[in-house]
Amino acid sequence: MCSECRDTGWVQVQLPGGFTASKRCRCHEGGGVASQYGPLRLPPRFADASFDNFSAGVYATEPQKHQILTAAMAKGMRFADGFPIEPSKGLIFHGGTMERQTHLAVATLKRLADKGLSCLFFEYQDLLQALQSRPGDAADEREELAAKVKSVDVLLIESLGERRPTDWAQDTIYSIVKHRYHNRLGLLATTGLPLATMAAETQLGTQAMYAAARSQDTLAQRIGRQCAEMLESICVPVPVAVPVTERPVAVASRSRG
Repeated sequence: MCSECRDTGWVQVQLPGGFTASKRCRCHEGGGVASQYGPLRLPPRFADASFDNFSAGVYATEPQKHQILTAAMAKGMRFADGFPIEPSKGLIFHGGTMERQTHLAVATLKRLADKGLSCLFFEYQDLLQALQSRPGDAADEREELAAKVKSVDVLLIESLGERRPTDWAQDTIYSIVKHRYHNRLGLLATTGLPLATMAAETQLGTQAMYAAARSQDTLAQRIGRQCAEMLESICVPVPVAVPVTERPVAVASRSRG
């Protein structure tokens, strides 16, 4: 981690008159962190995401939120630290906001890349579009991308199942998941869709978060039953939804005098 910017990419500098301004950190200048994680294809919004700058709230005021999010963060850390030596499953972050899901998934991916593993980020729809054959497109580039998606040590797919699928889309994503399963390759994913096993999460008090989603398709319906079953075999569900019923706990102030 950069000691000056803590991997945020920005530092505060003093200006005349007592004003301050943000400036690009030296670690980013000349291709520092940017080039280090460039091969991952991270979206700019999450290029600086790390476990250190992930906000899990404060236990004293929002205990359930803190417990859920720190548990999710711990799972990401354990997977990154153990893979590929330890026989562990990948992770699928679900529920809650896309920002929290993607932040944790990217932080996990970057920790894996720090170990020297090849990693790649792809948004679900972008991945399908990049792999789909179209008249007049560059077949060589598409084949090169397909080979990279298959061979990379860890693949992160954001917003899995976001769009209503075609048969081709379901077949393609099934092929990717199946290849990772057979070759013991890492897989991370995020999704805003309810999982087929979402009922198990009610004990965490998150049922209210998913009440509105009951009329939506489940992830299994979007990517296909076979693909969902295989995904369940190689990925551990990591909930990041926090209870909407929880309100910040008022901290009593000490009496004076």
